Amino acid sequence: MATVPFAGTTLMMAPSAKAADAATIVAKNQQDVARIEDYLNAITTLKADFVQISSDGGSAKGTLYMQRPGKMRFEYDPPSQILLVATGHDFIYYDKEINAPTYFDIDETPAGLILDDNVSLSRDVNIVDFRKTAETIRVKLVRKSDPGAGDVTLVFQDNPMQLRQWVVDDATGIETTVTLFNAEEGMKLDQKLFEFKRIWIGNGN
Repeated sequence: MATVPFAGTTLMMAPSAKAADAATIVAKNQQDVARIEDYLNAITTLKADFVQISSDGGSAKGTLYMQRPGKMRFEYDPPSQILLVATGHDFIYYDKEINAPTYFDIDETPAGLILDDNVSLSRDVNIVDFRKTAETIRVKLVRKSDPGAGDVTLVFQDNPMQLRQWVVDDATGIETTVTLFNAEEGMKLDQKLFEFKRIWIGNGN
């Protein structure tokens, strides 16, 4: 079973996730925070290959499709039987093998952080860690209203800016890293990618 890369329901809040600390981080990195917001808000569509690795030993790969606002699809390569679809309202984790979908409110998942119509790194979320190197920027985010509902670190390539990776830590200590390759932006995507239909199993009666 694949670890859900963007739909954890109980993720740990870092001890440093205090409003005062977050305000200080934003103030110190205001220019880069604004650049990240501008970049994310400018994304209309994105397609990329991905590799997913979990600290519990799980791994998978596939293709990611994203359309802002609100829509995302993780199409896993065989032998994985998992499908993840954000329809604009729900975030659905679907195990094809047992025909069992699980529904999340997208606003309660880390995915909602980058799928918002207007991405802001200060309005609804706190930045609890910000690290910049010569080539990358790493931003760790939690929601102000319910920090226990999500903890995600976004990793960007800098100059030119591009989303390259995210890391989700869950309450059990398992870390799931999703790395993007061959990313393309701005293409037209088939809207059927963001629809969810069960694969009905049985004799048809």
